[in-house]
Amino acid sequence: MNAKITITGFAVCQACQMSGHDGDSCRANQLSDGRTGCINCGSYTVPFDSHKLPVYSLPPSIKSFVATMLRESEPYEPYVKLAMVQFGPDGSSSQAAAACAQGNADVILNGGRLAFSADDHGLSRLAVSFDASELQDVPQNFDFAARKELDVESQQFLRNLKLHSCPPALVAAIGKLIKMGFAVRHTDFSGASMRRILLHCGGNIAGTSVPKGIMVEATYLV
Repeated sequence: MNAKITITGFAVCQACQMSGHDGDSCRANQLSDGRTGCINCGSYTVPFDSHKLPVYSLPPSIKSFVATMLRESEPYEPYVKLAMVQFGPDGSSSQAAAACAQGNADVILNGGRLAFSADDHGLSRLAVSFDASELQDVPQNFDFAARKELDVESQQFLRNLKLHSCPPALVAAIGKLIKMGFAVRHTDFSGASMRRILLHCGGNIAGTSVPKGIMVEATYLV
């Protein structure tokens, strides 16, 4: 049985902040389960440490992606937490200079990685990677894209994930990714303990079958 969730104070909806609203229009309630219930967008989100995670420096489409991944429409829905963000230079200035000298400036300046945790122990997670120069074919407003309904094939895929012991929060997150326009490119349930699902949004590099845009690797242990 779910414990009753109560309001414990005021808060600011970080998902709304990433969507371009200022602090006043993001006024929300702090809830007893640690999440934020936003009056503005009507969703429930898990706050992240904005001092440690450089979320607000991400490209606009990636900020929309993060905000949409964090938002849940119901208070008792399973959810993921934002655990890690890297974008642009993540080492010292000398390391960045060395990378540029070796011709890797684009990787240093444009590459980004995110991680979402679907449990408290890091056994199920989403690893996200992107290149900021290759986001032309991804939605600019992921929240709008995520409002569509799942087709029958996608619903069956999610049911199959449950049969393979995929945790509820990860199933919900993968369902949201599919709604957002991500395609399942690969699944691997053959390992003794690790399960892996690879998803992609954004098309291919011109003249090749190499994907560009946003890649997501969902993994969990059984």
